[in-house]
Amino acid sequence: MQVPSSTLLRTLLRNPVPAGALALLMLLALNACQPVQAPRVVEAPAPEPVVEDTSAADIAAAEAAFEAQLRYQRQIADLNYEGIKALNASRLLTPPETSAHAYFSRVLAIEPDNAAALKGIQDIVAKYLQLAQQASTQGLYDNAKSYLRRAEEVDRNHTGIAPAWAALEAAMKSSDVIHSLDARDLANRSETLTAQLASIALQARESGAFFLITAPNDAQARWIYAQMQAAVEGHRLRGNIELGESPTIRLIMPSDDA
Repeated sequence: MQVPSSTLLRTLLRNPVPAGALALLMLLALNACQPVQAPRVVEAPAPEPVVEDTSAADIAAAEAAFEAQLRYQRQIADLNYEGIKALNASRLLTPPETSAHAYFSRVLAIEPDNAAALKGIQDIVAKYLQLAQQASTQGLYDNAKSYLRRAEEVDRNHTGIAPAWAALEAAMKSSDVIHSLDARDLANRSETLTAQLASIALQARESGAFFLITAPNDAQARWIYAQMQAAVEGHRLRGNIELGESPTIRLIMPSDDA
């Protein structure tokens, strides 16, 4: 127990002690008068933060993203490729699941601005317009109307549809004469067809009509022309030929204003 310094001094004065002991007692009294210092607190350094190594996870994520993008691009390319094959095979709107329109529509559902698919849709419309024009030329007006309706189904806003309807209406009102030819007689170059061609040639000469021959191939078209020209020897027939599935001869009559 610590003794107060005042009490210690009073005790020394009342009870004399040897000089050496007195000096020691005085030293202890002085030390007792010194303020008590608080113990020094030493803080330990904070531990270094642990940095997790994510390099492997980052690489795996990048590879997964690359594979996903690659699959996406392959899907788009495959659909466009199938659409082009269907277009070349004239599978325009049918069958519903494997037509050119179906494939290109799938691409546009995923990627609305895909240039190849947008061009494919326009190519479908152009094909229907071509078929409508050929049908109209051959006098197959109902077929021509059907083709134009299908073109509208693909893209109603296509700029070529309205002029095609106008051309069809004009053709239906024209005075042109259309002769249908039997495909089997044409393939066999029968005498019956030869006689029919001679009759058509005489009509073309007498009316001054310009004719348009439609045949499945160039050889058949040229044979038709040769038979017609032979029937009006000495007169030069004016006409042209085009390829089409249904063989016909269209006599384009001169207008009244000519």
